[in-house]
Amino acid sequence: MHSQMKAKSSSLLDGQHVFAACARPLFVFFLAGVSALQFSKLDYPQSWHDHHRVLQLLGITLSVIVLPFLPFGSVARLFKPLIALGLIFLVVMSAHDIAVRPVVTESLHLGLLVIVAIWLSGVIRRFDLSDALLMTAQLTIAWYVGTSLLWLMALIANGVSPDPFKFFEGFINPRFFGAWVTLSWPLLLLRPRLPRTVSPPFARLLISLLFVLAALWWSLAFFSGTRATWLAAAVTLALTALCSPASRRIALHGVLVVAAGYLLQQLLFVKLPLWASGVEVSDALDRLREGASLSNRDVLWQAAWQGIVERPWLGAGPMMFSATNNGVASTTHNIVLQLAYEWGVPFTLLVIAATVRALWRQFQRCRLDASPASAQTRLVLWMCIVGGLIEAQLDGLLSAPHSQLLFVVLVAWLMSLDESPPVRFNAIQENLWKVLRFAPLAMMLTLWWAIWPELSNLEPWETETLALTGVGHFQPRFWLQGVIVPPP
Repeated sequence: MHSQMKAKSSSLLDGQHVFAACARPLFVFFLAGVSALQFSKLDYPQSWHDHHRVLQLLGITLSVIVLPFLPFGSVARLFKPLIALGLIFLVVMSAHDIAVRPVVTESLHLGLLVIVAIWLSGVIRRFDLSDALLMTAQLTIAWYVGTSLLWLMALIANGVSPDPFKFFEGFINPRFFGAWVTLSWPLLLLRPRLPRTVSPPFARLLISLLFVLAALWWSLAFFSGTRATWLAAAVTLALTALCSPASRRIALHGVLVVAAGYLLQQLLFVKLPLWASGVEVSDALDRLREGASLSNRDVLWQAAWQGIVERPWLGAGPMMFSATNNGVASTTHNIVLQLAYEWGVPFTLLVIAATVRALWRQFQRCRLDASPASAQTRLVLWMCIVGGLIEAQLDGLLSAPHSQLLFVVLVAWLMSLDESPPVRFNAIQENLWKVLRFAPLAMMLTLWWAIWPELSNLEPWETETLALTGVGHFQPRFWLQGVIVPPP
Protein backbone atom coordinates (compact mmCIF):
# COMPACT_ATOMS: atom_id res chain seq x y z
CA MET A 1 0.00 0.00 0.00
CA HIS A 2 2.78 2.35 0.99
CA SER A 3 4.69 1.59 -2.21
CA GLN A 4 1.58 2.24 -4.29
CA MET A 5 1.07 5.64 -2.67
CA LYS A 6 4.75 6.46 -3.17
CA ALA A 7 4.56 5.48 -6.82
CA LYS A 8 1.39 7.54 -7.24
CA SER A 9 3.04 10.56 -5.59
CA SER A 10 6.11 10.19 -7.80
CA SER A 11 3.90 9.94 -10.85
CA LEU A 12 2.07 13.11 -9.83
CA LEU A 13 5.32 15.01 -9.35
CA ASP A 14 6.58 13.83 -12.73
CA GLY A 15 3.35 15.02 -14.29
CA GLN A 16 3.74 18.43 -12.69
CA HIS A 17 7.31 18.73 -14.00
CA VAL A 18 6.17 17.74 -17.48
CA PHE A 19 3.35 20.28 -17.30
CA ALA A 20 5.76 23.02 -16.20
CA ALA A 21 8.23 22.10 -18.94
CA CYS A 22 5.48 22.29 -21.59
CA ALA A 23 3.68 25.33 -20.19
CA ARG A 24 6.68 27.67 -20.05
CA PRO A 25 7.47 27.59 -23.81
CA LEU A 26 3.76 28.04 -24.53
CA PHE A 27 3.73 30.99 -22.13
CA VAL A 28 6.72 32.50 -23.98
CA PHE A 29 4.97 32.36 -27.33
CA PHE A 30 1.78 33.69 -25.74
CA LEU A 31 3.64 36.71 -24.36
CA ALA A 32 5.36 37.23 -27.70
CA GLY A 33 1.96 37.19 -29.38
CA VAL A 34 0.65 39.75 -26.91
CA SER A 35 3.70 41.91 -27.64
CA ALA A 36 3.02 41.59 -31.35
CA LEU A 37 -0.47 43.04 -30.74
CA GLN A 38 1.29 46.33 -30.07
CA PHE A 39 2.09 46.39 -33.80
CA SER A 40 -1.14 44.92 -35.18
CA LYS A 41 -3.37 47.95 -35.17
CA LEU A 42 -7.12 47.83 -35.58
CA ASP A 43 -9.03 50.45 -37.58
CA TYR A 44 -9.83 52.39 -34.41
CA PRO A 45 -8.05 54.34 -33.16
CA GLN A 46 -6.11 55.32 -36.26
CA SER A 47 -3.03 56.66 -34.47
CA TRP A 48 -0.36 54.24 -33.27
CA HIS A 49 0.11 56.37 -30.17
CA ASP A 50 -3.57 56.07 -29.24
CA HIS A 51 -3.52 52.37 -30.13
CA HIS A 52 -0.68 51.76 -27.67
CA ARG A 53 -2.46 53.79 -25.01
CA VAL A 54 -5.69 51.81 -25.34
CA LEU A 55 -3.81 48.50 -25.17
CA GLN A 56 -1.95 49.74 -22.11
CA LEU A 57 -5.21 50.69 -20.40
CA LEU A 58 -6.77 47.32 -21.25
CA GLY A 59 -3.73 45.54 -19.82
CA ILE A 60 -3.93 47.52 -16.59
CA THR A 61 -7.67 46.84 -16.39
CA LEU A 62 -7.18 43.08 -16.69
CA SER A 63 -4.47 43.26 -14.03
CA VAL A 64 -6.58 45.06 -11.46
CA ILE A 65 -9.54 42.77 -12.12
CA VAL A 66 -7.58 39.64 -11.16
CA LEU A 67 -5.46 41.35 -8.48
CA PRO A 68 -7.96 41.11 -5.56
CA PHE A 69 -8.34 37.36 -6.09
CA LEU A 70 -4.65 36.42 -6.24
CA PRO A 71 -3.84 34.14 -3.30
CA PHE A 72 -0.12 34.74 -2.87
CA GLY A 73 1.41 37.17 -0.40
CA SER A 74 2.95 39.58 -2.90
CA VAL A 75 -0.42 41.27 -3.33
CA ALA A 76 -0.42 42.14 0.35
CA ARG A 77 2.71 44.23 -0.27
CA LEU A 78 0.41 46.74 -1.89
CA PHE A 79 -1.04 47.66 1.52
CA LYS A 80 1.35 50.51 2.36
CA PRO A 81 1.74 51.75 -1.26
CA LEU A 82 -2.04 51.96 -1.62
CA ILE A 83 -2.33 54.06 1.52
CA ALA A 84 0.52 56.30 0.38
CA LEU A 85 -0.99 56.72 -3.09
CA GLY A 86 -4.35 57.55 -1.54
CA LEU A 87 -2.82 60.27 0.62
CA ILE A 88 -0.92 61.72 -2.36
CA PHE A 89 -4.10 61.75 -4.43
CA LEU A 90 -6.02 63.58 -1.70
CA VAL A 91 -3.26 66.20 -1.38
CA VAL A 92 -3.13 66.71 -5.16
CA MET A 93 -6.90 67.07 -5.51
CA SER A 94 -7.16 69.51 -2.59
CA ALA A 95 -4.12 71.60 -3.53
CA HIS A 96 -4.98 72.38 -7.16
CA ASP A 97 -8.03 74.32 -8.27
CA ILE A 98 -7.75 73.28 -11.92
CA ALA A 99 -9.46 71.04 -14.45
CA VAL A 100 -10.44 67.84 -12.67
CA ARG A 101 -10.25 65.29 -15.47
CA PRO A 102 -6.58 65.82 -16.50
CA VAL A 103 -5.47 65.76 -12.86
CA VAL A 104 -7.47 62.61 -12.12
CA THR A 105 -6.26 60.95 -15.32
CA GLU A 106 -2.57 61.53 -14.70
CA SER A 107 -2.67 60.84 -10.95
CA LEU A 108 -4.61 57.58 -11.23
CA HIS A 109 -2.71 56.43 -14.29
CA LEU A 110 0.70 56.81 -12.65
CA GLY A 111 -0.60 55.30 -9.41
CA LEU A 112 -1.92 52.25 -11.26
CA LEU A 113 1.40 51.77 -13.04
CA VAL A 114 3.13 51.70 -9.65
CA ILE A 115 0.60 49.15 -8.37
CA VAL A 116 1.04 46.93 -11.43
CA ALA A 117 4.84 47.04 -11.04
CA ILE A 118 4.64 45.90 -7.41
CA TRP A 119 2.25 42.98 -7.86
CA LEU A 120 3.79 41.93 -11.20
CA SER A 121 7.15 41.53 -9.46
CA GLY A 122 5.48 39.03 -7.13
CA VAL A 123 4.00 37.12 -10.06
CA ILE A 124 7.36 36.89 -11.82
CA ARG A 125 9.07 35.73 -8.62
CA ARG A 126 6.45 33.17 -7.65
CA PHE A 127 6.17 31.51 -11.06
CA ASP A 128 9.84 31.97 -12.03
CA LEU A 129 9.03 33.84 -15.24
CA SER A 130 12.39 35.57 -15.68
CA ASP A 131 13.52 33.26 -18.51
CA ALA A 132 10.10 33.46 -20.13
CA LEU A 133 10.26 37.27 -20.15
CA LEU A 134 13.78 37.22 -21.58
CA MET A 135 12.80 34.89 -24.41
CA THR A 136 9.67 36.95 -25.06
CA ALA A 137 11.70 40.13 -25.41
CA GLN A 138 14.21 38.47 -27.71
CA LEU A 139 11.55 36.83 -29.89
CA THR A 140 9.66 40.11 -30.21
CA ILE A 141 12.81 41.96 -31.24
CA ALA A 142 13.67 39.20 -33.74
CA TRP A 143 10.19 39.45 -35.24
CA TYR A 144 10.41 43.25 -35.57
CA VAL A 145 13.92 43.12 -37.05
CA GLY A 146 12.80 40.51 -39.59
CA THR A 147 9.78 42.53 -40.73
CA SER A 148 11.89 45.70 -40.90
CA LEU A 149 14.47 44.04 -43.13
CA LEU A 150 11.72 42.77 -45.44
CA TRP A 151 10.28 46.28 -45.59
CA LEU A 152 13.73 47.70 -46.37
CA MET A 153 14.26 45.23 -49.21
CA ALA A 154 10.86 46.11 -50.65
CA LEU A 155 11.68 49.82 -50.58
CA ILE A 156 15.05 49.30 -52.24
CA ALA A 157 13.52 47.06 -54.92
CA ASN A 158 11.06 49.84 -55.76
CA GLY A 159 13.73 52.54 -55.78
CA VAL A 160 12.28 54.33 -52.74
CA SER A 161 14.55 55.99 -50.20
CA PRO A 162 13.86 54.76 -46.63
CA ASP A 163 12.55 57.61 -44.47
CA PRO A 164 13.02 57.20 -40.69
CA PHE A 165 9.72 58.99 -40.04
CA LYS A 166 7.81 56.47 -42.16
CA PHE A 167 9.92 53.35 -41.77
CA PHE A 168 9.20 52.19 -38.22
CA GLU A 169 5.85 50.43 -38.20
CA GLY A 170 4.00 50.99 -34.94
CA PHE A 171 5.54 54.35 -34.06
CA ILE A 172 4.44 57.86 -35.00
CA ASN A 173 7.97 59.13 -34.43
CA PRO A 174 11.31 57.30 -34.83
CA ARG A 175 12.35 58.70 -31.44
CA PHE A 176 9.68 56.51 -29.81
CA PHE A 177 11.25 53.52 -31.54
CA GLY A 178 14.63 54.64 -30.21
CA ALA A 179 13.17 54.50 -26.70
CA TRP A 180 12.27 50.85 -27.28
CA VAL A 181 15.86 50.11 -28.30
CA THR A 182 17.19 51.87 -25.20
CA LEU A 183 14.98 49.79 -22.91
CA SER A 184 15.63 46.46 -24.62
CA TRP A 185 19.02 46.13 -26.30
CA PRO A 186 20.93 45.00 -23.15
CA LEU A 187 18.56 42.01 -22.97
CA LEU A 188 20.19 40.73 -26.17
CA LEU A 189 23.52 40.47 -24.35
CA LEU A 190 22.09 37.69 -22.20
CA ARG A 191 21.62 34.13 -23.38
CA PRO A 192 18.54 32.33 -22.04
CA ARG A 193 19.14 29.39 -19.74
CA LEU A 194 19.17 26.21 -21.79
CA PRO A 195 18.41 22.62 -20.77
CA ARG A 196 21.46 20.55 -19.89
CA THR A 197 20.78 18.29 -22.85
CA VAL A 198 21.59 21.12 -25.29
CA SER A 199 24.91 20.55 -27.02
CA PRO A 200 27.75 23.11 -26.66
CA PRO A 201 27.84 23.84 -30.43
CA PHE A 202 24.17 24.86 -30.34
CA ALA A 203 24.79 27.07 -27.30
CA ARG A 204 27.65 28.81 -29.12
CA LEU A 205 25.46 29.20 -32.21
CA LEU A 206 22.74 30.85 -30.10
CA ILE A 207 25.25 33.32 -28.69
CA SER A 208 26.34 34.20 -32.23
CA LEU A 209 22.75 34.62 -33.39
CA LEU A 210 22.01 36.93 -30.45
CA PHE A 211 25.05 39.03 -31.34
CA VAL A 212 23.83 39.38 -34.93
CA LEU A 213 20.32 40.21 -33.72
CA ALA A 214 21.66 42.85 -31.33
CA ALA A 215 23.79 44.37 -34.10
CA LEU A 216 20.78 44.52 -36.44
CA TRP A 217 18.74 46.08 -33.62
CA TRP A 218 21.38 48.76 -33.26
CA SER A 219 21.47 49.34 -37.02
CA LEU A 220 17.80 50.31 -36.75
CA ALA A 221 18.62 52.50 -33.76
CA PHE A 222 21.26 54.37 -35.77
CA PHE A 223 18.89 54.74 -38.71
CA SER A 224 16.22 56.18 -36.41
CA GLY A 225 18.53 59.09 -35.62
CA THR A 226 17.70 58.98 -31.89
CA ARG A 227 20.71 60.72 -30.37
CA ALA A 228 19.36 60.22 -26.85
CA THR A 229 19.54 56.44 -27.38
CA TRP A 230 23.16 56.68 -28.42
CA LEU A 231 24.04 58.88 -25.44
CA ALA A 232 22.17 56.63 -23.01
CA ALA A 233 24.04 53.56 -24.31
CA ALA A 234 27.43 55.29 -23.99
CA VAL A 235 26.81 56.39 -20.40
CA THR A 236 25.28 53.04 -19.41
CA LEU A 237 28.21 51.06 -20.82
CA ALA A 238 30.68 53.31 -18.99
CA LEU A 239 28.84 52.81 -15.69
CA THR A 240 28.51 49.05 -16.28
CA ALA A 241 32.27 48.71 -16.71
CA LEU A 242 32.74 50.07 -13.17
CA CYS A 243 30.73 47.29 -11.52
CA SER A 244 32.94 44.17 -11.61
CA PRO A 245 35.28 42.17 -13.89
CA ALA A 246 32.30 40.18 -15.18
CA SER A 247 30.39 43.39 -15.91
CA ARG A 248 33.38 44.72 -17.88
CA ARG A 249 33.12 41.71 -20.16
CA ILE A 250 29.42 42.47 -20.70
CA ALA A 251 30.26 46.14 -21.35
CA LEU A 252 32.90 45.14 -23.91
CA HIS A 253 30.36 42.83 -25.54
CA GLY A 254 27.96 45.77 -25.68
CA VAL A 255 30.58 48.04 -27.29
CA LEU A 256 31.23 45.43 -29.98
CA VAL A 257 27.48 45.11 -30.60
CA VAL A 258 27.07 48.87 -31.03
CA ALA A 259 30.07 49.06 -33.37
CA ALA A 260 28.76 46.17 -35.46
CA GLY A 261 25.35 47.85 -35.52
CA TYR A 262 26.84 51.01 -36.97
CA LEU A 263 28.63 49.04 -39.69
CA LEU A 264 25.40 47.23 -40.55
CA GLN A 265 23.54 50.55 -40.68
CA GLN A 266 26.10 51.84 -43.16
CA LEU A 267 25.77 48.69 -45.24
CA LEU A 268 21.99 48.21 -45.15
CA PHE A 269 20.70 51.79 -45.07
CA VAL A 270 23.40 53.75 -46.91
CA LYS A 271 25.49 51.59 -49.25
CA LEU A 272 22.97 48.93 -50.27
CA PRO A 273 20.26 51.37 -51.49
CA LEU A 274 22.94 53.30 -53.37
CA TRP A 275 24.37 50.19 -55.04
CA ALA A 276 21.00 48.59 -55.82
CA SER A 277 18.99 51.52 -57.19
CA GLY A 278 21.03 54.69 -56.85
CA VAL A 279 18.91 55.85 -53.91
CA GLU A 280 20.77 58.11 -51.49
CA VAL A 281 19.98 57.87 -47.80
CA SER A 282 21.21 60.21 -45.10
CA ASP A 283 24.00 58.90 -42.90
CA ALA A 284 23.43 58.38 -39.19
CA LEU A 285 26.46 60.56 -38.56
CA ASP A 286 24.48 63.50 -39.93
CA ARG A 287 22.61 63.56 -36.61
CA LEU A 288 25.90 63.61 -34.73
CA ARG A 289 27.09 66.50 -36.87
CA GLU A 290 24.24 68.53 -35.45
CA GLY A 291 26.39 68.69 -32.34
CA ALA A 292 24.69 69.96 -29.21
CA SER A 293 21.60 71.19 -31.04
CA LEU A 294 18.68 70.96 -28.62
CA SER A 295 15.95 70.81 -31.29
CA ASN A 296 13.73 73.29 -29.38
CA ARG A 297 14.24 71.49 -26.07
CA ASP A 298 15.53 74.78 -24.68
CA VAL A 299 12.04 76.24 -25.24
CA LEU A 300 10.49 73.41 -23.23
CA TRP A 301 13.07 73.55 -20.46
CA GLN A 302 12.75 77.31 -20.13
CA ALA A 303 8.96 77.08 -19.87
CA ALA A 304 9.28 74.30 -17.29
CA TRP A 305 11.82 76.23 -15.22
CA GLN A 306 9.64 79.33 -15.22
CA GLY A 307 6.70 77.29 -13.91
CA ILE A 308 8.88 75.68 -11.23
CA VAL A 309 10.00 79.10 -10.00
CA GLU A 310 6.40 80.30 -9.85
CA ARG A 311 5.03 77.18 -8.06
CA PRO A 312 7.94 75.33 -6.42
CA TRP A 313 6.16 73.55 -3.56
CA LEU A 314 3.17 71.72 -5.04
CA GLY A 315 3.72 72.37 -8.74
CA ALA A 316 1.15 73.31 -11.33
CA GLY A 317 -0.66 69.97 -11.07
CA PRO A 318 -0.41 66.57 -12.82
CA MET A 319 -0.32 66.84 -16.63
CA MET A 320 -0.52 70.64 -16.45
CA PHE A 321 2.60 71.19 -18.54
CA SER A 322 0.39 70.07 -21.42
CA ALA A 323 -1.74 73.18 -20.81
CA THR A 324 1.13 75.55 -21.66
CA ASN A 325 0.53 75.12 -25.44
CA ASN A 326 4.13 76.09 -26.16
CA GLY A 327 3.96 75.04 -29.80
CA VAL A 328 6.71 72.42 -29.42
CA ALA A 329 5.61 69.50 -27.22
CA SER A 330 3.28 68.52 -24.39
CA THR A 331 6.12 67.04 -22.33
CA THR A 332 9.24 68.78 -21.04
CA HIS A 333 11.58 66.19 -22.62
CA ASN A 334 13.19 66.01 -19.19
CA ILE A 335 11.51 63.86 -16.56
CA VAL A 336 13.05 65.75 -13.61
CA LEU A 337 11.79 69.11 -14.85
CA GLN A 338 8.41 67.57 -15.66
CA LEU A 339 8.02 66.16 -12.16
CA ALA A 340 9.10 69.43 -10.56
CA TYR A 341 6.77 71.49 -12.77
CA GLU A 342 3.71 69.31 -12.24
CA TRP A 343 4.25 67.77 -8.79
CA GLY A 344 6.53 70.25 -7.02
CA VAL A 345 10.19 70.30 -6.02
CA PRO A 346 9.86 68.42 -2.67
CA PHE A 347 8.05 65.49 -4.30
CA THR A 348 10.62 65.43 -7.12
CA LEU A 349 13.51 65.31 -4.65
CA LEU A 350 11.86 62.38 -2.84
CA VAL A 351 11.46 60.51 -6.14
CA ILE A 352 15.08 61.18 -7.12
CA ALA A 353 16.38 60.07 -3.71
CA ALA A 354 14.32 56.85 -3.77
CA THR A 355 15.40 56.09 -7.36
CA VAL A 356 19.10 56.69 -6.73
CA ARG A 357 18.99 54.58 -3.57
CA ALA A 358 17.25 51.69 -5.34
CA LEU A 359 19.63 51.76 -8.32
CA TRP A 360 22.67 51.93 -6.05
CA ARG A 361 21.44 48.93 -4.06
CA GLN A 362 20.95 46.96 -7.27
CA PHE A 363 24.41 48.01 -8.48
CA GLN A 364 25.91 46.70 -5.23
CA ARG A 365 23.99 43.42 -5.55
CA CYS A 366 25.34 42.98 -9.09
CA ARG A 367 28.83 43.06 -7.59
CA LEU A 368 28.10 40.75 -4.65
CA ASP A 369 25.65 38.23 -6.16
CA ALA A 370 27.13 34.76 -5.80
CA SER A 371 25.08 33.34 -8.68
CA PRO A 372 26.58 34.33 -12.07
CA ALA A 373 23.26 33.82 -13.91
CA SER A 374 21.32 35.94 -11.41
CA ALA A 375 24.02 38.63 -11.42
CA GLN A 376 23.98 38.86 -15.22
CA THR A 377 20.20 39.10 -15.35
CA ARG A 378 20.23 41.78 -12.66
CA LEU A 379 22.97 43.69 -14.49
CA VAL A 380 21.29 43.80 -17.90
CA LEU A 381 18.00 44.86 -16.32
CA TRP A 382 19.89 47.56 -14.43
CA MET A 383 21.39 48.67 -17.76
CA CYS A 384 17.93 48.85 -19.36
CA ILE A 385 16.48 50.95 -16.54
CA VAL A 386 19.48 53.28 -16.18
CA GLY A 387 19.55 53.80 -19.94
CA GLY A 388 15.85 54.61 -19.91
CA LEU A 389 16.27 57.15 -17.10
CA ILE A 390 19.15 58.82 -18.95
CA GLU A 391 17.15 59.08 -22.15
CA ALA A 392 14.18 60.39 -20.15
CA GLN A 393 16.25 63.52 -19.45
CA LEU A 394 16.17 64.29 -23.18
CA ASP A 395 13.03 62.65 -24.57
CA GLY A 396 9.48 61.76 -23.55
CA LEU A 397 10.35 58.11 -22.90
CA LEU A 398 8.36 57.92 -19.66
CA SER A 399 5.28 59.59 -21.19
CA ALA A 400 4.85 57.54 -24.39
CA PRO A 401 2.59 54.52 -23.71
CA HIS A 402 4.76 51.80 -25.29
CA SER A 403 8.01 52.74 -23.53
CA GLN A 404 6.13 53.62 -20.36
CA LEU A 405 4.66 50.13 -20.06
CA LEU A 406 7.96 48.48 -20.99
CA PHE A 407 9.71 50.49 -18.27
CA VAL A 408 7.16 49.27 -15.70
CA VAL A 409 7.73 45.63 -16.73
CA LEU A 410 11.51 46.06 -16.46
CA VAL A 411 11.21 47.57 -12.98
CA ALA A 412 8.92 44.73 -11.87
CA TRP A 413 11.30 42.18 -13.37
CA LEU A 414 14.28 43.65 -11.50
CA MET A 415 12.31 43.80 -8.24
CA SER A 416 11.36 40.13 -8.66
CA LEU A 417 15.02 39.09 -8.32
CA ASP A 418 15.03 40.19 -4.67
CA GLU A 419 13.60 37.85 -2.08
CA SER A 420 11.49 39.55 0.56
CA PRO A 421 10.04 38.27 3.85
CA PRO A 422 6.33 37.42 3.99
CA VAL A 423 3.94 40.18 4.98
CA ARG A 424 2.10 39.73 8.27
CA PHE A 425 -0.99 41.74 9.19
CA ASN A 426 -2.56 42.40 12.54
CA ALA A 427 -6.34 42.03 12.93
CA ILE A 428 -7.09 45.65 11.99
CA GLN A 429 -4.89 45.49 8.89
CA GLU A 430 -6.46 42.21 7.80
CA ASN A 431 -9.96 43.69 7.97
CA LEU A 432 -8.82 46.85 6.20
CA TRP A 433 -7.11 44.85 3.47
CA LYS A 434 -10.35 43.02 2.65
CA VAL A 435 -11.65 46.35 1.36
CA LEU A 436 -8.39 47.98 0.30
CA ARG A 437 -7.46 45.23 -2.16
CA PHE A 438 -10.35 46.39 -4.37
CA ALA A 439 -8.99 49.97 -4.43
CA PRO A 440 -7.00 49.47 -7.70
CA LEU A 441 -10.20 48.34 -9.44
CA ALA A 442 -12.01 51.45 -8.18
CA MET A 443 -9.09 53.58 -9.37
CA MET A 444 -9.29 51.99 -12.82
CA LEU A 445 -13.03 52.56 -13.10
CA THR A 446 -12.51 56.21 -12.14
CA LEU A 447 -9.78 56.50 -14.77
CA TRP A 448 -12.10 55.14 -17.46
CA TRP A 449 -14.67 57.73 -16.36
CA ALA A 450 -12.09 60.50 -16.65
CA ILE A 451 -10.97 59.60 -20.18
CA TRP A 452 -14.29 58.49 -21.62
CA PRO A 453 -15.36 61.89 -23.06
CA GLU A 454 -12.22 61.90 -25.26
CA LEU A 455 -12.06 58.16 -25.94
CA SER A 456 -15.69 57.88 -27.06
CA ASN A 457 -15.13 60.57 -29.70
CA LEU A 458 -11.37 60.39 -30.00
CA GLU A 459 -10.47 61.29 -33.57
CA PRO A 460 -13.01 64.12 -34.06
CA TRP A 461 -12.01 65.45 -30.63
CA GLU A 462 -8.31 65.37 -31.56
CA THR A 463 -8.97 67.13 -34.87
CA GLU A 464 -11.07 69.85 -33.25
CA THR A 465 -8.69 70.52 -30.37
CA LEU A 466 -5.67 70.48 -32.70
CA ALA A 467 -7.23 73.36 -34.59
CA LEU A 468 -7.71 75.24 -31.30
CA THR A 469 -4.01 74.93 -30.43
CA GLY A 470 -3.02 76.95 -33.49
CA VAL A 471 -0.16 74.51 -34.18
CA GLY A 472 0.06 72.40 -37.31
CA HIS A 473 1.24 69.21 -35.63
CA PHE A 474 0.18 66.92 -32.82
CA GLN A 475 1.97 67.10 -29.47
CA PRO A 476 1.47 63.66 -27.89
CA ARG A 477 1.00 63.14 -24.17
CA PHE A 478 -1.74 60.85 -22.88
CA TRP A 479 -3.40 60.88 -26.30
CA LEU A 480 -1.92 61.82 -29.66
CA GLN A 481 -3.37 65.30 -29.18
CA GLY A 482 -1.77 66.00 -25.85
CA VAL A 483 -2.37 69.74 -25.42
CA ILE A 484 -4.96 70.56 -22.76
CA VAL A 485 -7.19 73.12 -24.44
CA PRO A 486 -9.32 75.27 -22.11
CA PRO A 487 -13.06 74.94 -22.74
CA PRO A 488 -14.60 77.71 -24.86
